[in-house]
Amino acid sequence: MNVNVEKLSESQVKIAIQLDASEFQGAIKQAFDKVVKNVKIDGFRQGKVPFNIYISRFGYESLYEEAVNIAINENYVKAVVENNVQVVASPEIDFDPTAIKHDGPFAFTAIVDVLPPVHLGEYLNTKVEALSKEVTEEDIENEIKNTLKQKAENVIKEEAIELGDTAIIDFEGLVDEVAFEGGKGENYPLEIGSKTFIPGFEEQLVGLKSGDQKDVIVTFPEEYHAKDLAGKEATFKVVVHEVKTKVIPELTDEIVEELNIEEVKTVDQYKEHIKAQIAAAKEAQYENHITETVIKTACDNAKIDLPESMIEQEFERRMHEVEHQAEQYNIPVELFIQYNGFEIEDFKAKLREASRSRIFEQLVLEEIAKVEKIEVNEEDIDAEINKFASENKMEAAQVKKMVDLAALTEHLRMQKTINLLKEKAIIE
Repeated sequence: MNVNVEKLSESQVKIAIQLDASEFQGAIKQAFDKVVKNVKIDGFRQGKVPFNIYISRFGYESLYEEAVNIAINENYVKAVVENNVQVVASPEIDFDPTAIKHDGPFAFTAIVDVLPPVHLGEYLNTKVEALSKEVTEEDIENEIKNTLKQKAENVIKEEAIELGDTAIIDFEGLVDEVAFEGGKGENYPLEIGSKTFIPGFEEQLVGLKSGDQKDVIVTFPEEYHAKDLAGKEATFKVVVHEVKTKVIPELTDEIVEELNIEEVKTVDQYKEHIKAQIAAAKEAQYENHITETVIKTACDNAKIDLPESMIEQEFERRMHEVEHQAEQYNIPVELFIQYNGFEIEDFKAKLREASRSRIFEQLVLEEIAKVEKIEVNEEDIDAEINKFASENKMEAAQVKKMVDLAALTEHLRMQKTINLLKEKAIIE
């Protein structure tokens, strides 16, 4: 086998492979051994037809397709391994079918995306504007308000609907004056501003009172899950039966007791508890901000000719995760995405960009680890396993049997790399 690897770009090569006549004849023989199993000729049992008899009856041409597949599959992989080509996608194979001869050589080419080199820029001594760790009284009060909102009671009001109120309504939707499936509800409790209904619906109820009626006109989104309604204008006939507003209670020792927080029984103790929680959250935000900044700077300063195939693979993997989540809720993935506040195309565009960033970041960190000669030893692995075992009340030996040591090693190597970037950062 003769192999020539031609660099087309930093992320793509063309591999030209030529087999001599004897090598291609070997592929033809393998093809025959596979095909003959299903061949029966008078005078021979099925699968026992001799090669020369088969050829005289069917010709070499009947084996070419299978022989070519065998020749390509075996020798492409061999060429990639022997020439240390780091492929990242399936190849685009090309050959001349008119040039195939049973007693001649066989040549083909494979154009394939490869792992691109990473050209690092400056990645040490990154300047980071630190976030504040200070816990203010406003922070504590806001957290208390969020807790008390969960204790709020809906009380009937006579005044007009405002954002945040809950309206008990009947509604029926019509498109071209015809009712549609799923467009009707009675005594439905709708929180105004919750974005539960079609965009524009809830806002049109603001100002109505109990007993009022109104025709609410909206347009279904172009990406609406019900294709027969997508992009169409609809009129919803709405009747308001009742309006309720939230009444938020004052914080008392009794409410604190209801929260069932260990060793927290009074308002003062609860405030200290909240202060400690916010401090921990701000500490995490502080560290995450440094991490994100040093990684982003290293990536911004690096250059990689990233092949689209790598981005597409990561995008498909992430999209599959989203589809799996939608399946768990037993709803179409389009509807799941809309429930999370995205239009389909916008979501896919953001996911694709996130996929590109993830691959880029991974390659940059791997290159930094290589340049800085960052390694993971057994002590590092044992420490991580012991930490996990302690946190989950397990035996270290049990954890060691469960984990993928190769994946854990790579994770720790990347973590060490990030820690180096953070240690060398200039915090301002």
